[in-house]
Amino acid sequence: MSGTITAVVADQHPLYAEGMRFALERETGITVLGTASDALDALRLAVRLHPDVVLIDLGMLDALEYLQRRCPAVRVLALGQSDGEADLVTALRAGAQGYLLKGTHPGEIAAAVRSVALGHMVFGRGLAASVLTRMTTRTPNSPFPGLTQREHEVLERLADGRSNAEIARELHLAPKTVRNHVSNVLTKLEAASRVDAALLARDAGLGSRRLVAAGV
Repeated sequence: MSGTITAVVADQHPLYAEGMRFALERETGITVLGTASDALDALRLAVRLHPDVVLIDLGMLDALEYLQRRCPAVRVLALGQSDGEADLVTALRAGAQGYLLKGTHPGEIAAAVRSVALGHMVFGRGLAASVLTRMTTRTPNSPFPGLTQREHEVLERLADGRSNAEIARELHLAPKTVRNHVSNVLTKLEAASRVDAALLARDAGLGSRRLVAAGV
């Protein structure tokens, strides 16, 4: 990644997307390459322009699986209306590396874009507090003796917030194989989602990326 972070903004409301574009371009070191008002346009822009980060409306997350296959290096920051943990889980299960409320101050969104571009996982302030609380109150499950070596490797990458496409690329596996390993990991750990598995793993000392609260 160069000194300037490139981004694409995708939102179902064109005025919001343009407003976010204007706000981000006022920030030093961020260039918005384009905006999209539907998932198909967002995919076309991302595949053609290869931005560092795509900011995407929570309602467009169905597009992420294809985006991850075509552009595994692109990081994704989801934006939504609700501060409920369910939306955070939805975003991360879809492959996003962060989730913020749309009403978050533009300066904090810009900081989140920078963090996501560097490989960190980013949550809104309240959600980050909830996630960190869950991490500190869980009983450690390391070293996960029920996992195979490959499943352990996949779990380590889940702890770092990597998408299935990134895991496939790093471990030289087919995407379908990774999906099967993730499913096995969730079953063996009795985890309800990728997020739960990642929290269990991080509580056991796995993972190297920081969990970042927006604005921190």
